[in-house]
Amino acid sequence: MKTEEEIFNLIKKSINIKGEFKNYHIRLSNGRFDRESMIGVYSIREGIAINQKNYKLAEQIHQLLIGLKNDSGIILKGVTIQGENYSGMYYLSANYEKVIGYLESQFDENGNLIN
Repeated sequence: MKTEEEIFNLIKKSINIKGEFKNYHIRLSNGRFDRESMIGVYSIREGIAINQKNYKLAEQIHQLLIGLKNDSGIILKGVTIQGENYSGMYYLSANYEKVIGYLESQFDENGNLIN
């Protein structure tokens, strides 16, 4: 299995996270996520975001859905990355070799959600 730092670097190459590994808290999920179930859940969440006129979130979810639909794997692994003003949930292939999709948020210095 890959180390947290190796997984962080894989995500950083794919997503362009600022800063270094030591600036973030990385949590690897013990659970496994069924790709088809995730497509169903996030399709509903995308519709809710659109109905609430939260178009930035809807666009992020849409991009996540594209990644989920284009992947052929059955099981996904989850990784959470948190920094001082950043939080992201990433879905990776079962062997942690590829980023399938993600949702991320940025916060101001008071902890208020920016996007």
